[in-house]
Amino acid sequence: MDIGDHYEGDGYIDDNVPGVSTDTVTLPGAQLGYRFNRDWSIQAWWERNNYNSVDLRNNFVSLRKHFRGDASPFETYVGLNAGETRTEFNSESSNDFKEAVGGVEFGVQTALARNFLLDVGARPTYSFRSERWDGQIYAGLNLLIGASSAAKPAPVTDVATDSDGDGVPDDRDQCPNTPAGAVVDARGCELDDDGDGVPNSADQCPNTPAGAKVDEVGCQLYLTEDIKETLYVEFEFDKAVVRQTSYPELEGLATRMREYPSANLVLEGHTDSTGPEGYNQKLSQQRANAVKDVLVNHFNVDNSRITAEGYGEAKPIADNSTRDGRAQNRRVEAIMKATVKEAQFQD
Repeated sequence: MDIGDHYEGDGYIDDNVPGVSTDTVTLPGAQLGYRFNRDWSIQAWWERNNYNSVDLRNNFVSLRKHFRGDASPFETYVGLNAGETRTEFNSESSNDFKEAVGGVEFGVQTALARNFLLDVGARPTYSFRSERWDGQIYAGLNLLIGASSAAKPAPVTDVATDSDGDGVPDDRDQCPNTPAGAVVDARGCELDDDGDGVPNSADQCPNTPAGAKVDEVGCQLYLTEDIKETLYVEFEFDKAVVRQTSYPELEGLATRMREYPSANLVLEGHTDSTGPEGYNQKLSQQRANAVKDVLVNHFNVDNSRITAEGYGEAKPIADNSTRDGRAQNRRVEAIMKATVKEAQFQD
């Protein structure tokens, strides 16, 4: 059942019904609705009343959004509505004045008894034909059909506590205070898939090898060691050609470069003190370049890992006044430098 006062503020009822001096009319009617989930319902209502020999009739449908507070007995809602307002001047339907209308509604509901609901609200509506706003304040008593209430749960007499929320009761939890959201075993202890002693939630290096020594974030510890190797390649007087007798040693050096991918090689070219200083500087660079060429083109060492530098006669390693000393000074020093990490394991 639905009863409402219909307000029309621009004199529309006055203008069409002689002798009427008010813009307000009461319209009794009926309302039917369906609540298809907690928050949404659809409503339809019909209203009619005779007003100074003129019948007024409203037919509307609306979609409502409900807002329910768990602790409050009142439920508010808002809605969108559309329908038809019809003015019947006589029994001839062709004389009826029909208007398509749309608008909004807002109100509040509260239960009066188990299956009865009081619905109070307001509906501003707009007539598209007459281009005017009307309004309605309404109250309805609704009978709930098919409504049910959940049975009250039986009182809980014994509750197992789980202080850290890991799903394992405190009386069986061998690892209390596990972090929120951590995956635990039946004992309540956080999982450690790689067995390194660092739980999964804190392990930044999962899948470390068995027995590996790790730091506080589960990453394996390494012992860092610097490696330096020096090879001497000697040259004939006033020559920059690598002797075939030096190739086996250079091949061994290339093998070591492949063993240590992070290693870099510096080739330092030198001469004895015979001849002009400028000439010796150029000759020493040619000797360093010659060794580099053998390593790159014969033994496939990456060119970008080798630096060749010439020092002329500036860095002798033996006495230039003797034949043997001068022979030692005609050289290229191949210096390989690498840093290696040795994985550490438990004893």
